[in-house]
Amino acid sequence: MAKIGLSGCLLLSSFFLLESCGGYGSHSACQITAVIAPSSASADHGAAPPGNQAQYSLQSSVSGNCPYVADSVGTWSTSDPANTTVNNQGLATCVNATATPATISNSGTVRGHAYASATLTCQ
Repeated sequence: MAKIGLSGCLLLSSFFLLESCGGYGSHSACQITAVIAPSSASADHGAAPPGNQAQYSLQSSVSGNCPYVADSVGTWSTSDPANTTVNNQGLATCVNATATPATISNSGTVRGHAYASATLTCQ
């Protein structure tokens, strides 16, 4: 029968202690999702509201072992202010037709991660 010395016994017991406390392999990776929904929309600039509008919202999820970074409340913006507007609640309005989709963004963050942008096509 093999004998285990004091150092081997301590090493073996620390392995079981770490395993029971979640020390090996139990840490889940940090996953953060921060998107604007819908990711794309279209509206008719010649229609009366709400036909010329699209409502956007912020959606996020955090899972796993993520460092804590305070979320920030952002402001809404559009890449084409001559043809589209967006208010503080994420309601975008088509003022004129767009040649290319306008990018709708929000400067807020979730745990330090920026929200993905969305698009709006005005017909």
